Amino acid sequence: MSKARIFIVRHGETDANKNGVIQGHLDTSLNAVGRSQAELVAFALQQIPFDYAYSSDLSRAASTAEAILKHHSGLQVTKQTELREANMGKLQGLNLAQRAQLLAKPNEKVDLGIESDKSMSQRAEGWWKQSIVQLLDSLPARDEPYRILVVSHGGFIGTLVKKLLRSGQAKCGQGVLIYRIFNASITEIEAGGGSKALIVRYGDIGHLDGQKLVEQNVDEDK
Repeated sequence: MSKARIFIVRHGETDANKNGVIQGHLDTSLNAVGRSQAELVAFALQQIPFDYAYSSDLSRAASTAEAILKHHSGLQVTKQTELREANMGKLQGLNLAQRAQLLAKPNEKVDLGIESDKSMSQRAEGWWKQSIVQLLDSLPARDEPYRILVVSHGGFIGTLVKKLLRSGQAKCGQGVLIYRIFNASITEIEAGGGSKALIVRYGDIGHLDGQKLVEQNVDEDK
């Protein structure tokens, strides 16, 4: 199996992030701060010679990927529905107060249609096996690792990394803490070569110049 360095970026900020609105599969766009964050992460990654680029098909992720690829002429992004955030069902478009109000209805069972943690974990692992493991199995070996860009969502990235760690498919590098995935953060994984994947960094925001970030990802609050 060939080796790769995988750079997984969370999309930049949206107004829904800023205002605590649950997005899920809603196709929201980057706001002015999010566009600035996309430019900063693009600058941070401009020297990485990417071979492949994948993105969620939702606009906030695809726009972040497009900003990054402006520095990588000739490389096209492949949009994948598998990289979407969790489907939050009837909660999509609601803020936390509206969510609480919906769930507070007495003696009424509400089918919210939310994607379960198990389903999302299976989706994330399935994406990894198909888009990363199978790809590396098919590529010719070379001295330099392949470089792969992935742009997705906070819930998906956290779910993927935790699934890889729990299943023994990956381990954390020295000093790496699994904490929080902020907008426009970078998570880096070394994979392939017949070895367990290595989480090199997780949710790195050092390139964002200390700007104030949205602390809570309400899509993860199920």
